Amino acid sequence: MRILHLSSLYPPEQVGGAELMVETLARSQAGLGHAVAVACASRQAEAPRLQDGVTVYRSGYGTPFHILDWPERGRLDRLRYKLATQWNRSTLARMADAVKDFAPDLVNTHSISELSPGVWPMLRRLGVPVVHTLHDFTSLCTNGAMARHGEACAGQHLKCRVYAGPHRHCQRAVTAVAAVGTDILDRHVDAGFFGTVPAALRRVIWNPIPPGPPPNRPPRAPGAPVTFGYLGRIEPSKGSDVLLDACRRLPAQGWRLAVAGRAVDGLDRYRALADGLPVSFVGYAERDAFLDGIDCLVVPPVWPEPFGRTVAEAYGRGVPVIGTAVGGIGEQVGYGPWLVPPGDAPALAAAMARIVAEPGRLAEGLDRAAVIRAETDPAAVAAAYLDLYAATRGAACPDPVPARPARQHLSECRP
Repeated sequence: MRILHLSSLYPPEQVGGAELMVETLARSQAGLGHAVAVACASRQAEAPRLQDGVTVYRSGYGTPFHILDWPERGRLDRLRYKLATQWNRSTLARMADAVKDFAPDLVNTHSISELSPGVWPMLRRLGVPVVHTLHDFTSLCTNGAMARHGEACAGQHLKCRVYAGPHRHCQRAVTAVAAVGTDILDRHVDAGFFGTVPAALRRVIWNPIPPGPPPNRPPRAPGAPVTFGYLGRIEPSKGSDVLLDACRRLPAQGWRLAVAGRAVDGLDRYRALADGLPVSFVGYAERDAFLDGIDCLVVPPVWPEPFGRTVAEAYGRGVPVIGTAVGGIGEQVGYGPWLVPPGDAPALAAAMARIVAEPGRLAEGLDRAAVIRAETDPAAVAAAYLDLYAATRGAACPDPVPARPARQHLSECRP
C-alpha cells in the first residue's frame, strides 16, 4: 500500500508527542514493506528525501513565522499566525503537489495545528481517502488544549466556536477517524464533528511507544524514601502547581520529588512553591534514565490530555503511575487509588501519602502495565492502522490519483 502521512511537523522539527507518533508509525509501516511518505511544514522547503526508509516532503511554511519561534513572539504576532493557519494557501498547494507526486492509496492526516483545515477537502478533490488522527483539540480550541489560564474549559468559548467554523465545514471530507483516546473522540463527536463518518470507521488507537533498553533500576533499599517523579512541561495546565501543593500536605519524611522538564516562563515561581520541601528540579533528563531512577511517576494534568505519553512510557519501564482521572490519563491508569480528580491537591496528597506509608504497594500500580505495553506496541499500532486503512478504502473506493507517467516518482529518490 502507498501511504502518505500529512502532519504539521516531522522530526527533527517537533513540538510534542504527535510528531514522535507519526515518525514511529511511518517507520513501522515502511518496515512492513509499504511505501510510506510524510508531507509536513518546515523551516526550509526541501526536495523530498529518504529518512529512515520514509520519503519526507518538507514544504516550508506560509505563516508569518515558524511555529518553533512561538515563545519569542508577542500577542499580536500570535494572533496573526492563528489567522494565517486558516488560509495558508501556499503550504496547501505544496501539500497537493506532494500528493500528486507520491500518488498514495490513502492519506493519514495528523495534527493540523500549523496547517489549513482546507487540506481535507483538497484531498477529497484529488480523489484520495482521508483518515484523520485526533491528537489534540485543534479543531475545537484556539490553543488546542481545551484549557486556559491553567484550568480546563467546561466547553467551547465564543472565540473558539468562531475559530472552529472552517474546521467544522472542512471535516466533512474526512473518510475515517482514529483517535489517540476515547475522551478526545467523544468530545469531537459531541461537538458535531465527523457525523458523516460511519461508527465502524471511528476508532480509538493508542500511540505507538518504541521500547527502550531494558530497565536498569536497582532494588529499593529498605527504609529508603519513596522517590516520586514528574516528567514534562512545567505549567499550571499540566498540574505542576497542584503537585507542589499536594507535596506541602505530605509527611515531612519518607519521600522526595524529582521534577524533570522546563517552564516556559522560568522556574522561579515553582522553586518558591517548593521551598523547604525535598523537591529537586533537574531540568532536561533522558527519559529512560529518569524513569529508572524513580519509584512512582505522578501525572497530574488538569486539562483533558488526549493520550498521556509519559504514562505509557513509565509502565513500559515498570514504574507505577498516579494520575488524574481525565482524558487519556484516566483511560490508561484505569481505576482505583491510582487515580485522583484533576486539580484536587488533597486527593493527590492522599494517594501519594498512601505509598509513602506503605511502599510495598508500589507493585500494585503495575496491574495494567502489560495491557498498556501490548496496546502501544509499534507493531500492534501499525497493524491497527492498516486494518483501518483497508476498511476506509473499501468504504470510499475513490478513483486513485494517477502517477506521473513522464518521470520517476520523487518518492523513489535516493537519500
